[in-house]
Amino acid sequence: MRHPLEKFIRMEMLLIIIGLFIGIVAWISGWMLFLFFACYLFIFSLICNALVLLHTRRASEALKQVIRAALLFLFLTSLFFYL
Repeated sequence: MRHPLEKFIRMEMLLIIIGLFIGIVAWISGWMLFLFFACYLFIFSLICNALVLLHTRRASEALKQVIRAALLFLFLTSLFFYL
């Protein structure tokens, strides 16, 4: 029997691992586009974490994660267009 939130937890971990790998490659090679992509993956992992928290009836913590993700998304997008 699988846990009902297992797909969100797996997605969160997968996004963190892929983002970490792409971030290290971008840092070594100096490609800014990959660095932005890695940061967007971390933002989506925050959203997955917020979904897990929301389904476990911790709405206040889920709202904090969504606000963090939204602020990071706005900051990163504005930074992308200014560079």
